[in-house]
Amino acid sequence: MTLDTLQSLPHGFDAVGRHLMLEGRDLVTLAQEHGTPLFVFSEARIRRNAGEFLKAARRGHGRSTVCYASKACSNLHVLRLIREEGLSVEVNSGGELGKALAAGFTPQEIVFNGVAKSVPELERAISLGIKAINVDSAFELRRVAEIAARLRRRATVVLRAVPGVAGGATSGIQTGTADSKFGMTEGELAEAIEFAMARRADLEIAGLHLHIGSQVVETEAYLAGVKFAAARTRALATQLGTAPALVNLGGGYPTNYVHRRRTDAGRNEIDHFAAPRDAAEMVGEVAAAADRLLGGEIEILFEPGRSLVADTAVLLTQVESIRNRPQAGAAGQPWLYLDAGYNLLLDSAAVRWYFHMLTANRLDEETTRPFRVVGPLCDSADCFFDVEGEHLLEALLRRLPELSAEQQGILRAEVVRLPATRPLAAGTVPGDLVAIFDVGAYALEEMFQYCGRLRAAAILLGSANHGFGDRVTVIRRRDSEQDLMAHERPAEAHTAAAS
Repeated sequence: MTLDTLQSLPHGFDAVGRHLMLEGRDLVTLAQEHGTPLFVFSEARIRRNAGEFLKAARRGHGRSTVCYASKACSNLHVLRLIREEGLSVEVNSGGELGKALAAGFTPQEIVFNGVAKSVPELERAISLGIKAINVDSAFELRRVAEIAARLRRRATVVLRAVPGVAGGATSGIQTGTADSKFGMTEGELAEAIEFAMARRADLEIAGLHLHIGSQVVETEAYLAGVKFAAARTRALATQLGTAPALVNLGGGYPTNYVHRRRTDAGRNEIDHFAAPRDAAEMVGEVAAAADRLLGGEIEILFEPGRSLVADTAVLLTQVESIRNRPQAGAAGQPWLYLDAGYNLLLDSAAVRWYFHMLTANRLDEETTRPFRVVGPLCDSADCFFDVEGEHLLEALLRRLPELSAEQQGILRAEVVRLPATRPLAAGTVPGDLVAIFDVGAYALEEMFQYCGRLRAAAILLGSANHGFGDRVTVIRRRDSEQDLMAHERPAEAHTAAAS
């Protein structure tokens, strides 16, 4: 294996000969046994991430509770592992609430988040007596009170405030300012508090909630959130006449998606997908700040999702085709066509997210070659480069020919978010296996069946530390053709009904 390949191999992975290994298992062999595309999860990594996050939070603040944000991956096997490590759970819908209960979480281990909770969802949450409902608006608070009164149950609520702190790798995952759809600004928050105080028989205000974004790499942004929470909690205590029971500081802690050396000068197009610090280190510092500013008696909640599961899975996808196309006036740019596209990794298109890749069965090759990498869908956006950004940049440069080279570089860095090519083993051909890393968060949850593509299977590699070193469990079966039509009415029945 070359030095560059070693440096680009994500932590925890290894190589034996030509093949990529995870937890001592040959991923090439697993792909042959289970087919592709295939998600491979590591039990050991899930347990490690969850345990380290909880330990770090409690080192900083003794009354820390970590509520795993299940929207990141709500597979029942993953939820059960995280519960076994002592974590609680945050849900964002009635469906996630049902899955959390099925995974063994008790109502007092569940907080319910979200901007548009329905009446049936709130009825269920209030009837169960969950730990807290994170209320996102004054309107929702009135709805909660009406339902609680009708059910003759007192609802425990936490008010989500807008801290005015921006954070996140893309604008679409920034949630801490009034420009986003989340939380209450000061005026609406004051309205909500006044209403709740008048409805104490139906509502118990347990405290405040905030969330500044996802893939937030600046610890300073979190510390600013703690300062906001401390000041706002003191004001809330004065208004209520009693100290709030908890403060929920949200999640958004980062994962390092970048696993290669930076060899060029200036800003790199994937720098904003890197994480210079470990998530557990960051939360320890944030929890300690909460201890200083809010005191040790109040309960502090965290809601990590991405940082607990992103690096616990790899997607194995087969190269189905190859061709050469002219690129920027030069002939011979190779394109690789995979059997996995944005039907399995929606974020690659929706928010132009970077996922690191290697040719899993050619790790011993001495050289790499730049490939344009695309998926199988009948859609030009199904690619692992920024097709929209590239075309927008070309259009802007045509309209602004007077820009200097430096200005063009600045514009490119702002507009084009992904590398145009990926350095894979130079000999990569159809039949080879490409590993796409850090896909444990948001991939299983966002898969869909566009172009009649079957949603992928997922397997879990057992943890040797828990006595299951040789166990491989299918935690999600691959779709069948019947699954494509499972919710559709048969054509003959429709014809008969119409006649």
